Amino acid sequence: MKKRLLTAFFLLIVVVLASAQSKPLIGFSHVSMNNPYYLAMEKAAKETAAARGADIIVLNAEEDISKQISDIESLLVKGVKGLIVNSTTEYGTMPVIKKAKAMGIPVVAIDRLLYGDYLAYVGIDQWKAGELQGEYITKKLLPKGGNIVMIIGDPGDSASIGRGNGMLSILEKPENKGKYNILGTYKASYNQMLGMQKMEEAIASFGNKIDLVYCANDSMALGAEAALANAKMDKVMICGIDGQKEAYAEILKGGPYKSTVINNSWEITQKAVNILMDYITKKIEPEDKQVITGTILVTADNVKTYYNKDSVF
Repeated sequence: MKKRLLTAFFLLIVVVLASAQSKPLIGFSHVSMNNPYYLAMEKAAKETAAARGADIIVLNAEEDISKQISDIESLLVKGVKGLIVNSTTEYGTMPVIKKAKAMGIPVVAIDRLLYGDYLAYVGIDQWKAGELQGEYITKKLLPKGGNIVMIIGDPGDSASIGRGNGMLSILEKPENKGKYNILGTYKASYNQMLGMQKMEEAIASFGNKIDLVYCANDSMALGAEAALANAKMDKVMICGIDGQKEAYAEILKGGPYKSTVINNSWEITQKAVNILMDYITKKIEPEDKQVITGTILVTADNVKTYYNKDSVF
C-alpha cells in the first residue's frame, strides 16, 4: 500500500512538472511604469496571461531605449515564445525586433507603433485622438482662437507624435490659421508630478496669457490642473487623452477639465496578449494587422456613459 502511495505521489510530481514545463513563456517589454496607465497595462498583462495558461515576464525600460534593447535581448535568452513591446521609439528597437523575427518569435506592438516587423499593433489611432481634441478645441472651447500650452510625453515616441501633430493639424486648417498660438511645448514623460512641474514653468513664463492646456495624457493633465489651481488660474481649460477615471471625475465636476479621449489600457493589453497567445498556440493571425480600439472623445456631454469609479484605470 505504501509503495503504491509513493508511486502515485511521484507520478503526480511528474505531471505537475510536465504541466509547468508546457506552459508557454511570453515577454512584455514595457516602456515605463511611471503612471497609472502603464501600471494598469502590467496588471492586465499578468492576469490575461494567467487566464490563457501562460507565464509572463514584464520588464520596465524606464524610457531608456538602450535598456529596452537589453531587456528584449534578455527575454529572448530566457526562451520566450512571443513578445509584447511598448517601444520607447518607433525605430529604436528595430535591430532587436529584427533579431526576434529571425528567431521566429512573434511580436505584438502595443500602445506605440513599431516600424513594421510585428504580428499586430493594438491601441488607439493616435493621430485621430489628436484630431478629435483639435476639433473640440477649435469648435467648442476656443472658437475665436487663443493661446495654448502643450505638455507632451516624449517627443520621439509615436503616441506623443500622433496626439500632438493630430491636434496641430486641425489648428492649421485654413479656417483656423492664425487664430491659435502655441505658447510653449513641455516634455513631462506622461507623469503627473512632472506635468505639474512643467505647468508651473509655463505659468511662470506666460501667466494669464494661457487660455488652454493640451496634454498628451490625463496624468500630465491632472498635474497641470493642480498647478493651475495652486496659481488660482481656474479659467484655463484643460484637455487630456487616455480616459483615466480621475479625468472623468474632473470632467463631471464641470470645472476646467474639459475633455479626454478613450484609450483603454485594460482592453488593449487583453487584446494584445490574446492575439499573441492565439498565434503561439494555434497559429491564428489577426484579421487586421492594425487593431484599433477606443479613440472616442469624452466631454461633459457623454462622460457619465464611461465613468466608473471602481475601474482599474
